[in-house]
Amino acid sequence: MLRQCLLAATVGIASFVRFAAAADPAPVGIDKTRLESFIRYTEGYTPVVKMVIDDPGPSEFKGLSRVVVHLTLGQQATEKIYFVTPDGQQFMNGSLWNLSQSPWIDTVLHLPTNGPSFGPANAKITLVVFSDFQCPYCRSFAKTMREDLPKKYGNDVRVIFQDFPIAAIHKWAVAAAEASHCVGDGNPQAFWAFHDWIFDHQGEVNESNVRDKTVEFAKTQKLDTAKVSACLDSHATAEEVKESLKAGTGLGIQQTPTFFINGRMVSGAVPWNNLDAIVQLELNRPREIPGPDSVKLPSPALVTPSAKTGTK
Repeated sequence: MLRQCLLAATVGIASFVRFAAAADPAPVGIDKTRLESFIRYTEGYTPVVKMVIDDPGPSEFKGLSRVVVHLTLGQQATEKIYFVTPDGQQFMNGSLWNLSQSPWIDTVLHLPTNGPSFGPANAKITLVVFSDFQCPYCRSFAKTMREDLPKKYGNDVRVIFQDFPIAAIHKWAVAAAEASHCVGDGNPQAFWAFHDWIFDHQGEVNESNVRDKTVEFAKTQKLDTAKVSACLDSHATAEEVKESLKAGTGLGIQQTPTFFINGRMVSGAVPWNNLDAIVQLELNRPREIPGPDSVKLPSPALVTPSAKTGTK
């Protein structure tokens, strides 16, 4: 597994607080070779894990720059975020909190919200789910998300879907993700009908019939099957799927389903009782803890190209 357990460190916290109070940093230079060696030793990454370190970029936290580290192991990929002080010598590898903003501010700033959605746009909670149509755990969570969640929290939760097909283990997941856009782009009702249908028929779909199954489904929805077929054959929506995958990788996702509740990351097909508890935790968030609405519109330099707003 690329993800390692992180231990909270107390040594050096005071110095980060001091730097955080400083003015916005000038461009920071870092010794990437030394940093890679340090990360490999500290996180326990063996040489088989490929590592690419980006140049430091701006962050929401004064006095600190944001460093993205790309990790790959075979076909698996993820990214880790670090924050570095202006001297390029001290790095923070855990969560960084500003008590006047959401504790998940860095996630919220880079979380795409441009996928198909259901629920009120002004809901108190936004749940962004990254899913894989071939994943059996995603099928289980989809049922909870589509049935139990709106039944109890129909006015309180907005759900946004994002693609994260894991092609290394799911051979038709990418094709299904592309198909969902061919069917649902510009037609959220058709997307959610496809979402529910393909999870219900997951056992009947395979690599060789996913295209024909999609066209058959399109007929039941009275969609333009010629247009859907052309979209499927040309892979016209491939870039949309890649952008969603890129965004998910940047958020550190390694398994599906993974979802974010107002920026809080939760992995796995949690049962309804657990999801209900997490929603309640957010609905009853103490007043002194800012929510996602405390995250102001960021400067363009802070947002990845895939972090757009709006719905389809």
